[in-house]
Amino acid sequence: MWTKDKKLLEERLASSLQGKLEYKMEGGRKTSSGLTYKVDIIYNDECILSFSEGLDYLCGRYESDLRQKISNIQWTKEESHMLFLKYQGEMWFREEYTTSIFFKGMKEYLSLPIDKALAHEQYMIRFFAILDRRCGKRRLKNMISEIKNYPNALQMVYKLRLKSEGILIKTEN
Repeated sequence: MWTKDKKLLEERLASSLQGKLEYKMEGGRKTSSGLTYKVDIIYNDECILSFSEGLDYLCGRYESDLRQKISNIQWTKEESHMLFLKYQGEMWFREEYTTSIFFKGMKEYLSLPIDKALAHEQYMIRFFAILDRRCGKRRLKNMISEIKNYPNALQMVYKLRLKSEGILIKTEN
């Protein structure tokens, strides 16, 4: 399954990134719940972002702790999703990246039109969308004002994409 999804991700890369950016997954140690994974995003043979399975425990513990603190509400699927989004956003700003965020984001991104992916509430989906060939130069230029509010990893990949396209825009960071 990973091989097929990886191929789809790499086929959607902007032509300026083809052959320069790749996704690499490694199996890690075996645990009672299965094999752990690590995903690296490599640009010009240098790892620019890593997603680690070990951090996923924090997400589950955080959600469990929050549910106990706010025990007076029924935890619907929508409320659980909102909690996941809140914690995921916090993790992006703390620069903690998990493989579950990567894989969940990847699966949803691969089924979305580019407009929805670029405006999505999950940063992982926006991350993939910035690299997408369907996100053209004009759209990249129009994103300059909003990108400063994004987590560092999204700002970094946005600047990488601008550079790969030869777009010179003065950014604030």
